[in-house]
Amino acid sequence: MRRTTRSPIQALWLAWLVTGLTGCGYTTGLTLGPDYHSVGLEIFGNDTPEPDLELGLHRALTRATRNMLDARLVDPTQSQLVVRGRLIRFQRRAGLRSADNVWMEGGVWITAEAELVDLRRDVTLVGPLRAEANVGYTRTNREAEPDTRRRALTNLAERLVLDLFTGPINAASGSDPEGATIN
Repeated sequence: MRRTTRSPIQALWLAWLVTGLTGCGYTTGLTLGPDYHSVGLEIFGNDTPEPDLELGLHRALTRATRNMLDARLVDPTQSQLVVRGRLIRFQRRAGLRSADNVWMEGGVWITAEAELVDLRRDVTLVGPLRAEANVGYTRTNREAEPDTRRRALTNLAERLVLDLFTGPINAASGSDPEGATIN
């Protein structure tokens, strides 16, 4: 095993960087601000003909929320904020065909609506908003469509988290402009 040594300047710089990032309150995720500390994810409704699509979206939303937010992810009945919504479209799309009419590519298109709700005040803070994911694939193997579906759900979940937690609070929903904020 090869051992690397650092110069004193490299070691000092590394110590300064670690101390600076951990001691100054720096976080790597989106913050909910001082008023909120927990988020719950309800299982979305599924208005599409595709069975169990909401379960895949829930897994992707859980991953995206954990990766992008600095809040605790808890049971929706115990959380301060809840993400709720519904899947409204799942569509397979045909793509290119060869000169011999062989189907060479396809895709899936998934659309969802979501909102961010403050359960303590029973107020919708953001939304409802709509997000879409349209992901294509080449038909090279049997796993192409399921993999594409997972990628589309991941893309959709990340869009929803970003839109819900970085967007402006919806004042038309009855929220108090002087009340709690999401940063």
